[in-house]
This record gives sequence, structure tokens and C-alpha cells, in this order.
Amino acid sequence: MSDELEKRKAMSDVQRSNQAQELINNPLYQEAIVAMESAMFEQFKDTKFKDESERHELWQRMQLMKQFQAKFEHIIKQGAKAKETLSLLDMGKKMIRKVI
Repeated sequence: MSDELEKRKAMSDVQRSNQAQELINNPLYQEAIVAMESAMFEQFKDTKFKDESERHELWQRMQLMKQFQAKFEHIIKQGAKAKETLSLLDMGKKMIRKVI
């Protein structure tokens, strides 16, 4: 991958990371996540022991919520790596300028 292409991808990853960070820090997002998790947990607690299918479905929903949140965390981590990439590319250019 060329330096320019790598730089564009890194800049895009940083932008996506910033958007994801803004979203998960948004009080409305946090309120929605807490409300959904609480509702699922309450439903889970209210299931009868013999109702395995409902408990299993609720467990699956809770796992899906974890995956949903993990996706945003992954995007944020990609942004952190992209910032490192941009920094390294910049340092490399500065070193090349000094040599030339």
C-alpha cells in the first residue's frame, strides 16, 4: 500500500473513531443502552424456569447488545492505531527530508 493511500485510510479511520467516540459518549445513546439492557435483564429474571426458549432468546439478545457495543469499541481502537500510523508516516517523511 502506498504511503498516500495508507495516509487516507488512516485519516478515514481516525474520523470514524471520533464519530464512534462521540456516539458512545452521547447521553441519549448511553440512556438507550442502559434501558435496553435493563429491560432484557428484567424480562430474563421474570421467565419461568421451564421456559428455556424465552430465556435463550433473551440471552441471545443480550449477546447481540455486547457485539453491538464491541463494534464501536473496535472502531475506536482502529482510530487509535490509525493515529499511530499517521504519526509514523509523518516521522518517516521528516527523516527523509533530513537525509536529502
